[in-house]
Amino acid sequence: MDAKTKEEAVSIINALKVNRPELGKYTGVGLYRLFRLVAMEDILGQGASAISYYAGKKLGSELGITSIEEFIDLCTEMKVGIIKAPKVEDDFIHIDVYECVTCDGMEPVGRTLCSFEGGLMAGAIESVTGKRASAKEVSCIGGFGDETCGFDIKIKEK
Repeated sequence: MDAKTKEEAVSIINALKVNRPELGKYTGVGLYRLFRLVAMEDILGQGASAISYYAGKKLGSELGITSIEEFIDLCTEMKVGIIKAPKVEDDFIHIDVYECVTCDGMEPVGRTLCSFEGGLMAGAIESVTGKRASAKEVSCIGGFGDETCGFDIKIKEK
């Protein structure tokens, strides 16, 4: 098989290589939301949230994050939102996301929306702690009109 026909998975490092001299490395929030909240849910229905969570968790665990501070810095750089971790314990972390990329500014829809971000956090926390982590969204700006998208992250031994 020659080099032109060989298919490979796109790596994180390769995906983050952006060459857009005029437009810059970031796209509009609207495009992300159209893909994540409209197209994925239209195609996958209720399963879209679970797939988004899993995708975020896989990505979060593969980023090579070594500290919560590094994760917060990355989220700031990638413009996921303004991240605060007001409660950090050995087996529990609460993270608040202000100006959430997925939903801030939307009219409340009556359910949580930020499963990708929850998965991303759980995966990054697993990478940092070496333990299993699961995230549950407990407040949502666009879901319920809350002040933040809040996530409770439970950490357990593997």
